[in-house]
Amino acid sequence: MKHGVMLLLCAGGCILPVSTGAPLPATTVGKGKVGFAMSGEAPTLDLIADNEDSADPNTAIAYGAAPAAAMTFTLSYGLGEDTDIEVAGEGALYYFILPLPTGGSIGLRQHIPAGDSIDLAVAARVGYVGSSATSTDSSGNESQSSASANYGAFQVVLQTKRGMVRPLLALNLMPARISRDPSDEPSFKFTGFASSVTGGIMLTTRKAVVGPYLTATNFYSDRFDNSGWFISGGLAVAIRPDRNRPPPDLTPEPIHPPEPIYGPPPPTLPPPGPPPGPVGPPPPPPPPTPTTAPI
Repeated sequence: MKHGVMLLLCAGGCILPVSTGAPLPATTVGKGKVGFAMSGEAPTLDLIADNEDSADPNTAIAYGAAPAAAMTFTLSYGLGEDTDIEVAGEGALYYFILPLPTGGSIGLRQHIPAGDSIDLAVAARVGYVGSSATSTDSSGNESQSSASANYGAFQVVLQTKRGMVRPLLALNLMPARISRDPSDEPSFKFTGFASSVTGGIMLTTRKAVVGPYLTATNFYSDRFDNSGWFISGGLAVAIRPDRNRPPPDLTPEPIHPPEPIYGPPPPTLPPPGPPPGPVGPPPPPPPPTPTTAPI
């Protein structure tokens, strides 16, 4: 059992997975408020891919993909109404079996007003990922290999502003400085650059966002001459307020008296008062008018 676990860890140390998708909304959480998001995608980028991986052009690994799923957990806090600080923890499911943490990142997200129908955001962060493994041969000799990378990520995100279904489109650029320390050769460093485009369909409620997304990734490094793209599929779930939903109308409705259902309205009665007095005799008739002139 011990040798089996060591063998899995050795296999995990031969890849350095990192997420390239950008599925977070183009809005911020608001000053003093908190949001939480998690996303997972597969396959994901292998920062230590080399030209030996491109031998079979019919697989995603030939274009820099790792046989792993990436997981990202992000905590957002509103520094201002349109500015968030984001802290993320990253992990990977090596060979879709072995879950291990890989690193983390920190950065800022800025919302930019772009009209009544579109949200626009720009984001920047710096991060670190690393992986190491120790293997033991049949003679009991141990050997260790490791890989790590410092990277930056710069994102531009567009998303529709209204409705429950809000499509999203994002561009992500990731330069990286990568270090390798193999067990069978001296350590070395090199640079890499990844670019990706993410498209998603996000279902938005008053306090949550959930939706699937697809990411197309291209990767090039000093040890990997890639000219193609690989496609990843993912799912994002976020607990955060919907900044674009109008507030509820709390104005009370006017109260009207009920109207009668049947028949005409009741007759109007005279106002209360003392009863009328007795009726007197009619006035006398006027005297007759003379018909002849006086002499």
